[in-house]
Amino acid sequence: MDDIVRTAEQVITLARVRSYVVDAIGPVDTDDPEGLSSRLIAARNLLTEVSTTVTQPTTDDVEGVAEQILTLEAVRALVSEYGDVPATDTGRLLGHLMATEVQLMEVNGVFGESEHTA
Repeated sequence: MDDIVRTAEQVITLARVRSYVVDAIGPVDTDDPEGLSSRLIAARNLLTEVSTTVTQPTTDDVEGVAEQILTLEAVRALVSEYGDVPATDTGRLLGHLMATEVQLMEVNGVFGESEHTA
């Protein structure tokens, strides 16, 4: 039963990543540090969720498995480096947001069309 729950959590998380990549990534208003900070928090929370719920590859293809494992390692490395960014430091907020969203796009790219996320 635990495997079923874990797989369901993984499917839901990967579907949320796909939705974020398709719907939420777009132009950034650098004159709105609050909005930028909120968007960074949402992206970071989602990437943190990926790092905890996506525990195994979703493909049987050897090359795909390797790519997914490397992506998960990169996600966990980025999440482990998260620190506070002052809400007034627009440049750092933007840099962190870009790094997080690029990683979410990578997750979507390697997990996006597997049998467990379709």
